[in-house]
Amino acid sequence: MAPLTLLLIIALLVWFWQISQHCRDMAIQIARQTCKNQGLQFLDGTATLKSIRPYFTAGSGPGLKRTYTFDYSEDGVGRHSGCIIMHNTQVSSVVLDSL
Repeated sequence: MAPLTLLLIIALLVWFWQISQHCRDMAIQIARQTCKNQGLQFLDGTATLKSIRPYFTAGSGPGLKRTYTFDYSEDGVGRHSGCIIMHNTQVSSVVLDSL
């Protein structure tokens, strides 16, 4: 493998990792803000990547659809799950278990 090709692969992997970290940080902020707005307790302080898939829409073209999950509680005892769906780096929806 040519050194230039190897360098390009490494650069692409670093770029992908940075974008993924940015998306995870955004998901955590969105989960925290959603829980605050709904009067819920954001548990564990994190959002976990559940899936990442390629997608294509006519309006925005190709990209990656990331799904993050997080846990929250209404009363500090029960545990419910929420979901954040992102297209590329844009949040498309936030879904909470029925309360």
